[in-house]
Amino acid sequence: MTAHPALTAHRNRLSGPVSRLVLSLVCVSVMVGTVQAQQERGPTEWNASDIRKLMRDYMQANGRPAPKDKDIWPLDDRLRLAACAENPEIAPRSARSSSYTIRCKGPTAWTYTVSIENDTAGPARAMTVSAPQSQSNAAPSPAAVMQTAGLNNNSMIARDMFTAIVPRVDLTAGTILTADMLEERQMPQSPGATAFKTVQEAVGLRLTTSVGPTSILNTRNVAKAPSVLKGETVTLKAGGANFEIFMPGRAETDGYEGDLISVKNIKTGAKLVGKLGPGGIVQLK
Repeated sequence: MTAHPALTAHRNRLSGPVSRLVLSLVCVSVMVGTVQAQQERGPTEWNASDIRKLMRDYMQANGRPAPKDKDIWPLDDRLRLAACAENPEIAPRSARSSSYTIRCKGPTAWTYTVSIENDTAGPARAMTVSAPQSQSNAAPSPAAVMQTAGLNNNSMIARDMFTAIVPRVDLTAGTILTADMLEERQMPQSPGATAFKTVQEAVGLRLTTSVGPTSILNTRNVAKAPSVLKGETVTLKAGGANFEIFMPGRAETDGYEGDLISVKNIKTGAKLVGKLGPGGIVQLK
């Protein structure tokens, strides 16, 4: 039996919209199923909020106040790290450090180091902390994710962190740096070409600006320390062709080896000028 021409035309007009509707329903069903599967598996990545939550839980588990977000650094809100399958371990970097290392064993292993400002009670003990169960809905561009988290574009494996040298405490301009004032800190971004890479590179240099635990030491905020500082004891040397006399003195100004500096004879109080030589010996004029 042949269908009426008008009925056939009506069916043809409906076939296009119906097909598109069915296809749309199938796509929505697949997307919903994918989202549900991802939710059942848990988050695939962690962000800065997750790292902050880990540190708050860790400090509270050690009987300490939960730090504020601004006191947990360095963290970039664009940060993305592979989620840990197991609870990560958090441990202080040293007995005197305010820095803590977070270690994830897998499925993609990574290590991240943060510092806690205003942590006056000293470092807490090492322990594992429950993994975050939720994450932010904000999704940055792939380029921002890769740049911030330091991930390899091909393998998505975390690269090595960058090392920066930072003060343990606030230091004023004029301070001559010693090893116990400084510490190494790991960070995902490069600290720059002028930054020091080891503590020993900065030891013995003099600060030209005041710095704190959030400052990255570089060649722009330090200078070579003077050989002698004002107020330090020096040895005054005087004499002629056939004799030399040595006497205790005190530097009246800072000076580098080879500089003419003002000094005072400790015994007589006389102010003199001499050339600073090796070993703090000043050859009087």
